[in-house]
Amino acid sequence: MAGPPPLDLILVLDVGNSGAKIGAVRGEQVAGPVRLPRADGRAVGDLARPMLQGRKAVIAVTGSDPQKIEGLIWEVRKLRLGTLVAVGPDHKGIPAAHVDAPAKAGVDRRLQVLAATTLAGGAPAAVVSAGTALTVDLGDASGALLGGAIAPGLSLGANALSSGTALLPKIDLAGDTTMPGRSTDVAIRAGLLLGAAGAVERLLEASGLEDGAPVYLTGHDAPHLQPHVRRELRPHPGLGLLGAALAVRAAPPLKADA
Repeated sequence: MAGPPPLDLILVLDVGNSGAKIGAVRGEQVAGPVRLPRADGRAVGDLARPMLQGRKAVIAVTGSDPQKIEGLIWEVRKLRLGTLVAVGPDHKGIPAAHVDAPAKAGVDRRLQVLAATTLAGGAPAAVVSAGTALTVDLGDASGALLGGAIAPGLSLGANALSSGTALLPKIDLAGDTTMPGRSTDVAIRAGLLLGAAGAVERLLEASGLEDGAPVYLTGHDAPHLQPHVRRELRPHPGLGLLGAALAVRAAPPLKADA
């Protein structure tokens, strides 16, 4: 019988609402994330093999779409790159969420909070995630999700304005955000970015988080949001990947795949 797999290097696949990404985690250091062109085994193999350089690893698969996760695990298992682990809401390495309906708390939010509080040295912390949704979440010293707020994400908002109106264009989030905006593009950008920054500041204020407590920023639209938030934010693009690796280390697989 094969013994427990090594945990020094953990490859994490994150299947989200807007695509899939991959990263390698050693300790608290994350290489990535790198966005996959497709959420399939071939795309994973093309990126994973150079990262692993012939070594076997634990491969953690997580995300918000259980069907896609199950399908991806089936495909990646055929590559024989290492030991596959699904990091879902019931994974024993993720602290239980202290919310009204723990089973419905998003695993992505819980993993981000676990990573943030670990990076904070086992202290309470907050996470601002600027992805498909804009979320502001709190975690306690144990790494448990205490709850938070969920709003439409920046790119989602930009797409909704374009598709839901007759005359408003689809804009790029990079560019001028002068207020008042003297063009439609600038006005939309200012509304989205300055409005989101104000919402983040107000939500953090309402959360009761102590002044000076760390606030981590992640998500694909994080670089567009960060310059407009007046509170100090600690950017970490691989926060969810780190959280998945921490969960696996806390409750590792008992044996390596043959």
